[in-house]
Amino acid sequence: MKKLYILILSLLLTLSFVGCNTDSLSEYKKAVEKTEEVTKGQSSGEFNVLMEFNTHGMSSEEIRKLNYFKETKGSFNISFDDEAEKAIFKYYLNFGGLGFDFDMYINGDEIFMKLPILGKYMNINEVQNSTNSEQDIDVEQELISSESIENITEKWLGLMKKDDVFKGKDIIITTPDGEVKTKEYNIKLNDEQIKTLVVDVLDILSKDIKLKQFYEESIKNNAEVLDEKTYEEIFSSIKENINKFKVDSFNYTAFVDIDGYIINEIFEMNLSVVNPENEGLVSADYKLELNNWDLNKEQNFNFPIFNDDNTLNINDMEDMDDMESNMPFIIEDMFKNNN
Repeated sequence: MKKLYILILSLLLTLSFVGCNTDSLSEYKKAVEKTEEVTKGQSSGEFNVLMEFNTHGMSSEEIRKLNYFKETKGSFNISFDDEAEKAIFKYYLNFGGLGFDFDMYINGDEIFMKLPILGKYMNINEVQNSTNSEQDIDVEQELISSESIENITEKWLGLMKKDDVFKGKDIIITTPDGEVKTKEYNIKLNDEQIKTLVVDVLDILSKDIKLKQFYEESIKNNAEVLDEKTYEEIFSSIKENINKFKVDSFNYTAFVDIDGYIINEIFEMNLSVVNPENEGLVSADYKLELNNWDLNKEQNFNFPIFNDDNTLNINDMEDMDDMESNMPFIIEDMFKNNN
């Protein structure tokens, strides 16, 4: 799941890497491969997205809803042990000043989510069983197959060329593990490189059975706006529209510790629309910073005690009319199919 999260964030908003000289490229690739092999540890991240919209001709209600997305902030903290199949995810999202906390707990086959606003837990297995009574339920930590992740990593590393990766100076950075000496790598990608990578990644994900299953069962069934689109149509639509945007800049910085692990990463990307007068979105600026620590060390997981008082059952979810009236439209769809 941790790999998936970082993958999706990197995928939707970034996807890059480059190389300056052969040694730097080789060193950086080794760090990526070694970090991908980590099976336990902790990660955290913060991101910020600023978007400008063309609101000409829009109603006041449409503008009001768009304003939620003008500035989006978020952060997360993850403890994971892939071998023990345990993980705790703590997320925070802020849309236009409206913030939400939600947590995810995975302990073997048990998966619980702490819902924003309600403050109660939801048993994901129970919900999926109730909406897919005639289907086999296969809830796994990884929503994207390992094969897809390996293929995406291979594609993105394959994009790197000479003179794209720049090895910087040694830098001491502060982490939860203490002061750590690192080597800095700076990478830049251009518009063509990023679009090539995005198309490759979309092709890989469109064939991923696990992700398709998750989309069909957990997203499409709970988001009416997506009800008429198939899994394949989502990816086709993104590919068809990719040339409507231009990547003005993409910068990536990785800090590699003495053991060869990437312990800090900073992604920055600026997008603009080719013909802004024809589109709702005019431009977008994105920044993501990731930190890794406690790598391959034993983790302590403090799971909540789930009981009838703090956990919603199916009947509770069928009686949420009062709550919906006060719910921002952004998360309203999460509950619509349960009313």
